[in-house]
Amino acid sequence: MAFVPDLDTLESSSLNEETLYGPNCLCPQKKPRLDLEVTSPGVGIQVTVTKGHLSRTFRQAAVLVVAVTKLLKQPLHKDFADSDLGSFLDDIFEPVSFQCIKGSYTGAPVFRYTRSQSFDILDIDHKCFVLESPTQLVALHLQGPSAGRKVKLNIALYRPRSSQGSPGSGRVPVALGIKGYQLYMSCVMSGTKPVLQLEEADVRRDIESVELTRFIFYRLDSPAEGTTRFESAAFPGWFICTSLQPRQPVGITNAPDQVNIATYELSGR
Repeated sequence: MAFVPDLDTLESSSLNEETLYGPNCLCPQKKPRLDLEVTSPGVGIQVTVTKGHLSRTFRQAAVLVVAVTKLLKQPLHKDFADSDLGSFLDDIFEPVSFQCIKGSYTGAPVFRYTRSQSFDILDIDHKCFVLESPTQLVALHLQGPSAGRKVKLNIALYRPRSSQGSPGSGRVPVALGIKGYQLYMSCVMSGTKPVLQLEEADVRRDIESVELTRFIFYRLDSPAEGTTRFESAAFPGWFICTSLQPRQPVGITNAPDQVNIATYELSGR
């Protein structure tokens, strides 16, 4: 019985060469030349068979049919399209994961130094500020000869470049120094909350960095009562305060006039 090779095992067939499969194996052997021309429409394949020996067999004819059938199954040629390029690029490039982080940046506030003024300061309980140690400011009642221990504030006035504060809005940027010393109050973070401290510095100049805003406080005047408050520019909502008890350090609070005193009277302009 004649053996017909399977279509899938037949890799290719070149009918332009004089080769054919043998009777006992799938090995190329010499084949006779035939005189028939076959053209496959739509695939651009032309098979030419010329006359040869008269020993054509059923096996040779079967191989020819198998070869032509396999060629007819090949896909038609089509023009290169944009979609083909997209698929090609998808195979080349690997996806890259990224994280989108949204944020905003606020420029450093700039405060323009204008002048300085000296004031006596009392809290509304009439306690004075006293420099008890080189870096410790306390509030206590002073009478008689001890009244000379009180300190005056040397208040540096600034003009904001933006609308952060202005004399018309009742928010005047100031720096609070101790007159006769190069000491200024500053508000800094310590642990989980801000604290008030005294630093040796001279800030009677333009404030042009975020770092130096620790020295800036907004003076919030209440003309009707003749009082004022001092709110930290670095920590909005935190105010300079004194304790209800005497001889306690001057500090800072976010709950003004509740368990402390954050309202003051200035005099001696």
